[in-house]
Amino acid sequence: MQMISKLPQLMEVAGIDQKTLAAQTGLSPTTVGKMYRGHFQRIDNHTIKTLCLYFGLRKIDDLISIQWEEGDLEGAQA
Repeated sequence: MQMISKLPQLMEVAGIDQKTLAAQTGLSPTTVGKMYRGHFQRIDNHTIKTLCLYFGLRKIDDLISIQWEEGDLEGAQA
């Protein structure tokens, strides 16, 4: 499974860069940078809430999506 960040697209539409997003949201530049590059293993509730509020998102899948890989769902309950 891979989590895909939609932050680059959201920032492009908003016309902002990583430094601006960090300053305007209070998130650390490191957190913003990792989300932007998709280099994260987990994301905490505060980060999700902050980014969703900032961009006016109503669903978490407007911020991140999950790409399942073959074998990820083996043994999962249906």
